[in-house]
Formats: sequence, structure tokens, C-alpha cells
Amino acid sequence: MKILHILDERWDSGVTAYGLSAARAMRDRGHEVYVAAREGLAPAIQAEKMGFPVHRLASLLSLRRWAGAIGFDVVNAHTGTGHSVGFFITRFRPTALIRTRGEARTLSIRPGQGFLFRETDGVIVASKALAESYGTRFPFLMEQISLIYPGIDLPALPPVPPGPVHVGLLGRLDPVKGHSFFLEAVGLMKDHLTDPLFLIAGEEKNTARVDLEKQATRLGIERWVRFLGRVPDAGAFMNECHVGVISSVESEAVSRAALEWLARGRPLIATEVGALPEMVLNGDNGFLVPPKNATGLARTIRILLEDPARRTKMGERARRIAETRFSLARMGQETEKATLAAVLRRKKRFS
Repeated sequence: MKILHILDERWDSGVTAYGLSAARAMRDRGHEVYVAAREGLAPAIQAEKMGFPVHRLASLLSLRRWAGAIGFDVVNAHTGTGHSVGFFITRFRPTALIRTRGEARTLSIRPGQGFLFRETDGVIVASKALAESYGTRFPFLMEQISLIYPGIDLPALPPVPPGPVHVGLLGRLDPVKGHSFFLEAVGLMKDHLTDPLFLIAGEEKNTARVDLEKQATRLGIERWVRFLGRVPDAGAFMNECHVGVISSVESEAVSRAALEWLARGRPLIATEVGALPEMVLNGDNGFLVPPKNATGLARTIRILLEDPARRTKMGERARRIAETRFSLARMGQETEKATLAAVLRRKKRFS
């Protein structure tokens, strides 16, 4: 099949990551894949580095003419604006239209949205929460919705590092990521701590690093906490940790960090928000705690600090789950199945 992915996104976001993963997965299965993106922005730059033919998003008429000349079988749109562009490209043509949603933003209500989805041949979502949102808003889509978890390249399984236990939290410094609750949890454990280190990696966004440092000082835990800022290699940071933590208070409809922790065979303690309960099986490959619950974080972190055998067993389970549920190959198989179903629906409409 000839497939066009419309990545009308401006940033290196979850939308971009999911869209390019889907494009790679389909290319790996032998399909001819193109990307349409805004010139000079992250999706276009990354797609070019991955070797995709990239078409600049500019005039709609020129885009429609170009798409007609290529003869795409499928147009896959990854944003609301891209969905409208995809509708314009495929209107009165046998080209199937798919709307993919691989990010956390809530569904917006726009004029004509119902009509647009009735003219759409398939919907791909990256979590159960997103599937339920679409099914509630547009019941007629139920048979067209495909739940496909994101896929990642599985790195070689890194060895467990020697020395004191390192507990890592990777994520931008933003209130939504719940850093303050993580620090509170460390404070609740301080009377039981000896040599573990709690590592926080991420660039400043809407929370100042100095404010978190002041909180650590007030809690009397500064000797055990290290703020690393933006790390050049997130994978290397995770490899140096024994346990991963995601303390987000909301969002996480798709959690790239969770996938990376699991792929590296690290047990993950995560809050029950977004898609995290779909990735972390409580007591199996990690623990789930309610959001904004420092006590729950402290309790589960202590369990893993004090039980190396349990850390090892959960880490092994984390890796197996990454291999079976979140590999790029699995994503390709499921995306191909959903895409072929959308093509068949389009053919029936044009027959």
C-alpha cells in the first residue's frame, strides 16, 4: 500500500512520536510510506532523518494534486487539523481516510465533526481511555475504532547497575508530572534511608528547579536527591536506575517514559492516570498508586528498596510485557490490520 501520514504538529510531542512510530512500523512491513509535515519543524526534521519522503504542508490544492498524482491507498491524519486536510485530500476519491490519536489532549467539539467522522474509514487510538472517549462521543464509530498501543525499539537489555539503589523520575519539570508528591514520598521515608539516591531528570517547563530544590531542603532530604536537568540520553539515565517512577497527577494518555522503563527491564511505580494502568500491572511489573498520594509512593518505593529479589522479578516481567505488548513489530502488525480494514470499508462505499 501507498500510505501518507499527515503530521500537522509543531513539536516533538507524543503526537509526533506515535505518528512516526506508526510510519516506521508500516514501512518495516513493506509498505510505501510518505509524511506530510510543516517544513522546518520537528516532525518534518525527524521524518527526513528516518529516510521518509517528506512533502511540505502548504497549499491544500497543491497537496491534493500531489496526493492524486502519487495515488495513495490511505491517508492517516494525526491531528484534528490534519484530519480536515485528509478529508479534503480523499474527498470523492477511493483513498481511505484514517484518524489516529496518539496523544493526551481531550476531545474538542468542533462544528461538522460528526460529519467528518462519518466520512472517515477508521480510527486508531493509543489507549482504552481514548477509545472510550471516542465511543461515547461518536457511538457510530465503535466498529471502526482500533486500540493500538505505541511501539518502541527494544534496546538490548541493560544489566542492573551495581552499587546503591537508584530510583529515577524522568519528565519535564511541570506540576502535571507530580514532582512535589515524589519529594514528599522521599520525605516520608527519610528515617529509613541509608544510601539510596533519588534522581530527577528533566528540563524546566512550568515548575522551577529551584523551587523543587527548596522543597527538598525543607523536607530534609537534599542528601538523597539529585536534580540532573535535561539529560542528553534518556536511555542511559534509565539504565543507571534500578526503579522507575512516574508520579503524574493527570495526562499520560500515552506515556513514552513508561514504555522506555519497561523496555529496560526496570520495575515501574506509576500513578493511576491516563494509560498507565494499561502498562503497569499492579504487583506484577510494578505498582500503581493513586495520584497525589505521597504515602502510596513511599510505601511502594520502600517495598522495592528493601527487596532486591522482588525488584529483579518485577524487572523481568517488565521486559517481557514490553516485548509482547509494546514492540514496534507488534504495532506494525496491528496497524496493518486496521489499515486494511479501513481500505475495505472505503472500497465498499465506492463500489
